[in-house]
Amino acid sequence: MDDFQMGGARAPRQMFDVSSLGLKCAECGNDIKELPFEPNQDRPVYCRDCNRNRRPARPRF
Repeated sequence: MDDFQMGGARAPRQMFDVSSLGLKCAECGNDIKELPFEPNQDRPVYCRDCNRNRRPARPRF
């Protein structure tokens, strides 16, 4: 079994450099330089802090 099957370390998330696109956070207006996905015009994008605040809290066990 490899680390992924045993619940070990995750592979690093691929980040896309979007600094040349001039994207701004839909909530606070800060510049966005990297995203973990390729953006499209159909959905708003949020900075890391605003995205974290928008997600529901996960229960802790």
